[in-house]
Amino acid sequence: MFVCTKNQFRSPLAAAILRKELLANRYSSLWQVDSAGSWVKDISPATPEAIFEAQKRDLDLSGHLSKGIEEIPRSTIDALFVMELGQKESILLEYPILNHRVYLLSELVGLKFSIPDPYQSKESFSTIASEIEELIRPNLKKILSFANQTNSR
Repeated sequence: MFVCTKNQFRSPLAAAILRKELLANRYSSLWQVDSAGSWVKDISPATPEAIFEAQKRDLDLSGHLSKGIEEIPRSTIDALFVMELGQKESILLEYPILNHRVYLLSELVGLKFSIPDPYQSKESFSTIASEIEELIRPNLKKILSFANQTNSR
């Protein structure tokens, strides 16, 4: 599970990237990948910028509709990757059952930094999308390891 603020750019793009990596490595039938938002008011499609960045990577977000994390049964989440430290903190406060299952996406490389929301930070959409991709693509085995840790607890 990937979480960003409104589930319209970062998290759906991250989920699509991971799905593609799982398929390329023949893991796709073993894992379900989803995305949600921590602050979803209305159901909305992926933003045009997300769709464009997805298309550049041979991904399709045209059918994506946002949803809030509250819509996801917490018991089905093996690993939840958030984009920002504040999201991790608020999710753990609201859903303590997810303790030891919530990670910053950047923790895949052993660091703790936030992936900024391009609509707030004004950083380029391409830069943010590339950063997400570079955290996910080479770290597929780490992602699966994070998810498997839950199953062994």
